[in-house]
Amino acid sequence: MRRFALAGGSALRSRAIGLPRKLAATPGRSLVGPAKGAAAGKVAEVQAATEALLKSVPHDWATYETLCDADITCFEPEAVGYCAKGLPFHKFYFDLFGDKPAAFPPNTTLCDADIRILSGGKSAVMTYTRLVQKLDADGAPVTAKSNETRVFEQQGEGDAKKWVCVHFHRSPL
Repeated sequence: MRRFALAGGSALRSRAIGLPRKLAATPGRSLVGPAKGAAAGKVAEVQAATEALLKSVPHDWATYETLCDADITCFEPEAVGYCAKGLPFHKFYFDLFGDKPAAFPPNTTLCDADIRILSGGKSAVMTYTRLVQKLDADGAPVTAKSNETRVFEQQGEGDAKKWVCVHFHRSPL
C-alpha cells in the first residue's frame, strides 16, 4: 500500500491513497483551495490526474504512460541539469525498478498544493511541495523533500478527454 496525502493552507486537508484502496477525502472540501463553476471540476480532474500519476511511480508504467504526453519535458535531478524530452527517459527508471512494489511502500504528502486553470480552460499548472517518507538502504526512515511544478494539457475529445502532464520540474530541497 502506498499512502498519499495533500496538506495545505492553514488547515490540514489530506487524502490517503492506497494501492488498491480508493481515495478518502472530507466530503465537500477542496484540497487545493476555492474554485468555482467549471473551473472547480477541472481543478478536481487535474488533482486526480496528479495523484494517479504519482501513485504510478516507479512500478506502473502503463498508467504513467497514459497520464503523460509522449513528448513530455522535464527538469529533475535525474536529468543532471538538462531538459529531458520524451517518455523513454522515464521508462528507463520504471524498467530499473521493475513492477514489484517495495515491501514497505513510501508515504507521499503534497503540501501547499495549488492548481491554476489557465486561459481557455485546456491547460493547467499545479505546484506543491512533495514529502516522501521511506526507508533507506539500512532500513532507517528518511524523508525526501522537493518542490514540484506540473503543467497539464487537456487532450482528446468528448468522452476521451483527459488531462496529461506535458512538463514538470522537480527541485530537491
